[in-house]
Amino acid sequence: MAMDFVDSARVDTLVTESEKKVFELFEMMVKSTGQERSRSAVALANLLGNPGEFSFYIDCTEDQRLIRVFHLLRVFRENMTLLINKTWADGMENVTQEQLLGDLARFIEEYRDGRIVSAFRTFVGISRQIPSLLFGSLGKANDFLEYAFRIDPKFGLFFWYIGEIDLQLRNIDSIPEHRELFELEVLIGAFVLSCF
Repeated sequence: MAMDFVDSARVDTLVTESEKKVFELFEMMVKSTGQERSRSAVALANLLGNPGEFSFYIDCTEDQRLIRVFHLLRVFRENMTLLINKTWADGMENVTQEQLLGDLARFIEEYRDGRIVSAFRTFVGISRQIPSLLFGSLGKANDFLEYAFRIDPKFGLFFWYIGEIDLQLRNIDSIPEHRELFELEVLIGAFVLSCF
């Protein structure tokens, strides 16, 4: 899918100054580790989703985090199941409804089992199907990302984000603490999709 590529000069006219910080925060999150990475993730999620809510999943004890994250994943699964069941169009990129629902169940299982890299791959695959679910063949168009930015800058930023994390799968070895990063990126993605 070619939705990752958009004219950056065009994007500048479609997003606010504060939304432009998404690009910088994403880069900071990828390049840093530990607390600095977590702070960048919270700031990024504040711009992509509902401001102030993502820290609920980060700034807590391990026991609280486990409960909160599993609740977030349950909400994500329910929302995605509704989306898949309500918007399904036959012939979607050779993926059946049952396959996508199976991928969703597999993602939750992989995440809960601590298989973060596998869960990350599955999450990216599911997220790549969302434009087609929402917009049919337009979701596969080369200019979909620009279209998404015109609909709603946050919507466009989210699909830009999915395109960027998809690219990381090809460069895992160059990412410091990639498991930590992938876990945060999945949580941000699930959080943002739960905010739409």
